[in-house]
Amino acid sequence: MNITYLRNTILTLLFSLFMTKHVQAQDWILGGGIGVSAYAGDVSPLPHPLDYRVGVKGFAKYKMNNFLHWRTDLHAAWNTGSDSRFDKPLPKSRNASFQNVMINLATGFEYNFLGFREDKNKRDSFTPYFFMELGAGLFPIIETTTENPPALPWAVTLPFGVGFKKRISTHWDFGMELSVTKPLWSDKTDTIYRDDDPSTPITEQLTVPSWRDNYYFLGFTWCYNIINVNCPKSPRIR
Repeated sequence: MNITYLRNTILTLLFSLFMTKHVQAQDWILGGGIGVSAYAGDVSPLPHPLDYRVGVKGFAKYKMNNFLHWRTDLHAAWNTGSDSRFDKPLPKSRNASFQNVMINLATGFEYNFLGFREDKNKRDSFTPYFFMELGAGLFPIIETTTENPPALPWAVTLPFGVGFKKRISTHWDFGMELSVTKPLWSDKTDTIYRDDDPSTPITEQLTVPSWRDNYYFLGFTWCYNIINVNCPKSPRIR
């Protein structure tokens, strides 16, 4: 066998393998969202319209295939809750309120129910999707009626949600997303929780000791697909 031919064949195979991996590495999606944030928990059993605030997201997704993406999110939201919104005996007697900021970093999977962007020449691709992640969040306190609150509440979090997205150009997608971020093993992110310390005011010992805090987000999303990388031609075999 001609040594030059063998050498060129091996080089060509290695080059093809490298370029295949290089192109696959371009299947990344970068995006973000802005919308309304809301809270429900010990202070507000349901999100109240007067307590809606702003929330933003930034995310990166790796496209494993047309149905499954691996995504990592950074979510920041301003949240507030107040007993004064609810005309019930406990909120009236306690009259608690708080404001905080949630900064949450999480990673997990996103599942497209339809084969999204299967046809590169199709401009009206659309799919609903579901996602679930595991992360960690910080909840810096802006203000609270609780005496001696935690210095910097934090929690392991479980973000999950649904949404839809529509392809609007070769690279861009537009959509909407509804998500819930659930703090796990903690009921202190809003600073309103049961405290067994005898010195704690009685009105602060009336909350239910459970994982009741939930942080909601509803907003618009935009995504940029880093795809369609053109491979240079393989070297000729001489």
